[in-house]
Amino acid sequence: MERRYRIILFALILGSFMTALDATIVAVALPTIAHDMGESGHDTSNISWVLLIYTLMLCCFILLWSKIGSNIGYKKVFIIGITIFTISSLAIGICGLMPELGLMSIIILRGVQGLGAGMSMSMSLAMVSSYLPAESRGSCIGAVTLSSSAGTAFGPAIGGILTSIHWSYIFLINVPIGLICLFLCLRYMKVDEEIPAEKKRLDALGAVLIFITLFSMTYYLNEGRDIGWMSDIGIAILATMFVGAGLVAWWEQRASDPLISMSMFKNENILKSNLINLLLFMAISGCYLLLPYYLQYVQGMETMEYGFILIANSVGMMVAGPIVGRITDRTGDNRIFIIAGSLIAAIGFILMTKFSESTELWYIILTLFVMGAGMGMALVAVTNHSFGFIKKGEDGLLSGLTNTFRQAGSSSGVAILNAVFMAFILTPAVGMTVGQVLMPGFKHAFFVAALMSMIAFVLAMSLKQKVEE
Repeated sequence: MERRYRIILFALILGSFMTALDATIVAVALPTIAHDMGESGHDTSNISWVLLIYTLMLCCFILLWSKIGSNIGYKKVFIIGITIFTISSLAIGICGLMPELGLMSIIILRGVQGLGAGMSMSMSLAMVSSYLPAESRGSCIGAVTLSSSAGTAFGPAIGGILTSIHWSYIFLINVPIGLICLFLCLRYMKVDEEIPAEKKRLDALGAVLIFITLFSMTYYLNEGRDIGWMSDIGIAILATMFVGAGLVAWWEQRASDPLISMSMFKNENILKSNLINLLLFMAISGCYLLLPYYLQYVQGMETMEYGFILIANSVGMMVAGPIVGRITDRTGDNRIFIIAGSLIAAIGFILMTKFSESTELWYIILTLFVMGAGMGMALVAVTNHSFGFIKKGEDGLLSGLTNTFRQAGSSSGVAILNAVFMAFILTPAVGMTVGQVLMPGFKHAFFVAALMSMIAFVLAMSLKQKVEE
């Protein structure tokens, strides 16, 4: 691959890593942020919005950005997104150094940061498919996909290190990365895009309905335990989500230029590929939430220690993913790696159900590596597989759809596995250790993650390999 293409790929990797990193890097800093902002001892619902608003703004607008990118150019939307993300990161970092600006300033800026992240994230896969050589598409999609997963996995470790200095650095670190990414895009991303000559009217109603649906879903999944899953408010939010989803399905078939191409859902390979993405992200994101608690409270590790242990998962991804990408570039056979990857990931989760208070470190690292290798294999292959079934000009729409399914999977996976964990932990009794109280919850949650991966395996078995014309 030419040097210019490698630099473009590196810029996309930087953007994907940075935006995914900020979804998890903040979690370990929340207690410190709360203390500095005068929230200590208060209801944690206020500080939780630092996490929630980012997820909401990231997820709810991805399809809109994808459509805008198809109309005005992927590069333009990507650069605007990285710019917004970088400036808002700097502003949040300044808020950290000037606590008198207050928590609300941070929450608002996190929402803006989420918008920028969604703009860049929605474009990344489309840019790989459109800008880079077709013969290396598999390895390039793999690199961008894995950089996003690695960012999510590295978040707790990097967050722990930077928070030990000052929590504002978890945002300030984005500034040099963002500037490098912008420089590479402006200097090397010289591409010719096929932008439609006739600008169609934006599907505003579709955008509103999709926002209502995704906002309701994400909010319910993240806040359901606090507001009550079956409370009046909870049921109202859930009803809003289903009504919104129904209206989206109805309207998008009638809009002249819909945000969601319903023809993609009629293609069973694209639909199944996105469902596999959803299931795998549900499993891995839910485990990313629980694993730090296991390592800290059961194994007795410090934040920095378990942060580095979790890197074993990313190492597994980064070993398997690029290899799969290069092989599929030569053979064009993604299906076998989706099947194998889903199965290996399920085996990794099954091995995690054997965790206990006395589990040795080598077993934990090996298990995380196996699970990561399976995930890396499956996620790279399934993303590449779906791009083989689209029509010319649909790269942006599929990129947005894929990222929407991934973000929906992340939100729902965290909620489901956390609910399973809470349902099966034991009531503390005299003489019981912390591990004895918590381990039943961990084991059942990891088992549910294995079931999610096995369902993905079944779907993978039913995929059809694309026949070259």
